[in-house]
Amino acid sequence: MKSPIKNYLSITKREWNGMVVLIVLIALIFAAPYVYQLFRKDNIINTKDFNAAVAMLDKAKKSQAGDSQTSTDEQPDSKAVFCKKAAPGVVIELNSADSVSLTSLHGIGASFARRIISYRNRLGGFYNEEQLREVFGMDSIKYADLQAQIKVDPSLIKKIKVNKVTFDNLSHFPYLSYKQMNAIIQFREQHGEYESLADMKNIAILDDKTLNKIKPYIAFK
Repeated sequence: MKSPIKNYLSITKREWNGMVVLIVLIALIFAAPYVYQLFRKDNIINTKDFNAAVAMLDKAKKSQAGDSQTSTDEQPDSKAVFCKKAAPGVVIELNSADSVSLTSLHGIGASFARRIISYRNRLGGFYNEEQLREVFGMDSIKYADLQAQIKVDPSLIKKIKVNKVTFDNLSHFPYLSYKQMNAIIQFREQHGEYESLADMKNIAILDDKTLNKIKPYIAFK
């Protein structure tokens, strides 16, 4: 009679064969990476051919860039066409000039021309050339360069009908503060229409300096 331990450890022939197969499979699994590396051959890059291909690609890019530049050089410069400067002696009238005319002035570009027109629209027009100095960015040097190229026709000013104007319509005018605008409207509503600039002197917050500035822009009829 076999002892319990020996009986526990004993295996059948079928179990033994299964164990051998399992061990072989495990061994193959562990050995597979090494076998793969042994038989695998890495592709070697031919650096000479690679460098030649890179050189050809660079040459093609340079050739394309050169053709593009040639095409650009053959076309007329649109900025040069639209920003052609006025000939010496030509004078531009500020109240009727459009942006193209203004950019023909020496020292005035498209952005500055738009700024001049915007300020002119807020005013209603210029009554003298000196007002151009009130445009943002216009310094004394730039104005001195422009002075001989510009003139002003005061008859083109769009005047403010002070007896009919509303606060909203007056609000864009740069020579008056909001308090002064409101005072003009309120005084008219309380005392009736203005007949002359002398009537506006009764408004406490309108000093003589302000009245002289707005005088060319005020119409009473």
